Amino acid sequence: MGRKKLIQKIPKSVIIKCPHCTEKIKITISQDSGVFFLDCKKCKQKITTPITQCCIICAFSDKKCPRSLMIEARAKGLEIK
Repeated sequence: MGRKKLIQKIPKSVIIKCPHCTEKIKITISQDSGVFFLDCKKCKQKITTPITQCCIICAFSDKKCPRSLMIEARAKGLEIK
């Protein structure tokens, strides 16, 4: 029997929670980069990337951005899908 391949899946969309008003915003993400700023539709505030994070996806959602997932997958030897 062959060994089962471990796969790291990259999400097509994520839900960002606005840090100003806690509104949930669903965004479609590119498969090769993160999102660095976004305007909240409810409170009209600009959501920007904190200095300690790589993008707003990693900072304000429960998922990681494609770039972070690819780095993690390569480090663990996983196949990216």
